[in-house]
Amino acid sequence: MKKINLFLLSTLFLGVISCGSDDDASGELVSVDPNPVEDTILDENTVSQGISVDGATRVTGNAPTPTGGITFTPSTTTQSAFLSNGFNIRLTAPDVATGAYLQVVQDGTPAGDYLDISLAAFRASALQNKKSGFMKNSKMMENEVEIDVDFGETVTPGKFCYLLCIYDEAGNISEPVEICVEVEAWGGNPNIVGTWNFVKSVENGNTQLLGEEDCEDATVFCNDQTEITVENAYCDTLLSLPVTFNADGTYEYVETSKYTEINYGASAETCTATFEAEKDEKYTSRGNWAYDEEEKKLTLVEFTYIDEYDGQVNNGVEEDGYLLFDGDASVTASTLVIKQTFDEDGISETFEIFFEK
Repeated sequence: MKKINLFLLSTLFLGVISCGSDDDASGELVSVDPNPVEDTILDENTVSQGISVDGATRVTGNAPTPTGGITFTPSTTTQSAFLSNGFNIRLTAPDVATGAYLQVVQDGTPAGDYLDISLAAFRASALQNKKSGFMKNSKMMENEVEIDVDFGETVTPGKFCYLLCIYDEAGNISEPVEICVEVEAWGGNPNIVGTWNFVKSVENGNTQLLGEEDCEDATVFCNDQTEITVENAYCDTLLSLPVTFNADGTYEYVETSKYTEINYGASAETCTATFEAEKDEKYTSRGNWAYDEEEKKLTLVEFTYIDEYDGQVNNGVEEDGYLLFDGDASVTASTLVIKQTFDEDGISETFEIFFEK
């Protein structure tokens, strides 16, 4: 079944908060000032003790001296992080790379320990995208690694940097790259606060309206060794999607939809398209949101969800939070547009969602 899957476009709103036209700038928008708490310089040892990576070993002292013979490319050298959830490190590394060293630094002063991280569990082949409602997730490419770094309660809003290098079994250690992080406070731009209702989505120029059926065809390979093409084999209809952003930095969205799908086994047996009965689905997501005024980015971190479909209810809890969306956002007094652009197999793709109050 094809979902609109709007949020985490994994790795998921639009890039500029603006007043738009003169009609939109009628005084209904509130001026946005940078949050000074996020400019606080964090102590390197406090941050180091407050971060963790699954399977990593904490080692006292400085990370080993680079030897060369291996290189990597980080996706960025500046990034945002979020309370409890932490941040992800995406990089391109050769297959021979087996691990990474991460050491927090501040103004050239390293923390008193570092993390020795195994890369096996973080490579593209080992990672699966989580179903997360209406957002989209970017696919990882071959040789890409995405390390999930979690925060403990001692990490507060502010700024810090870390050095990252990779190594292989032959003892080669890359030169380190310094990456700086801004830990965002929850909430932010007051113009986003309120309830917004889905109007349409636009994917690479193709528009999908609320209540409009979205279908995919399918090929059925019949038991008699023939095959048939079934039009509209899988169809979804989004019925409602309100998203509420609260001033305390929490959010909730409830996506209701209906779908029909082909009964593949019965269709293969008779070589005639046979469909399941129409079913309803409801996905509820709750968590926290943050707005980065400098980067003009909106982020949603999901902590609980309820997925109800075909009479079944799946309750989920993300103790460290799941990065549902991290992208650009633009807002006027009556419209909110979120957008994410990423590369899929070398082709740039853009996904936008339009909301109104």
